[in-house]
Amino acid sequence: MLEVLTRAIEVDTFTLLSVAALSGWAGFLIMFVQPKRLLVLAFLPGFVLGALAANYFFLEYGVLVTSEKETNVVLASTIGVTLALLVMLAALRLMGALYAMRLQSYKIPR
Repeated sequence: MLEVLTRAIEVDTFTLLSVAALSGWAGFLIMFVQPKRLLVLAFLPGFVLGALAANYFFLEYGVLVTSEKETNVVLASTIGVTLALLVMLAALRLMGALYAMRLQSYKIPR
């Protein structure tokens, strides 16, 4: 766990800039789908964590798509943001279904 935190702190500037740009762009695209700023603000930390986690796993397990380091960083960040979006959307659906089930239990019989 300490190694993961150490690697997360020692990220280079290009990785931070690409993660920030891709997360911001993903948040901007979410605004087109669902124009709710609070939803975007809730999703942005997940996008950042997903991109950083993907970069960590790509470096840790030696997954190299191309021979250029910068291209691998951008691809890993893109994959991380996409996976984070899918996970957060699944969690949002699950919470919506649980909320609907909870409301069903409070219905007054006629």
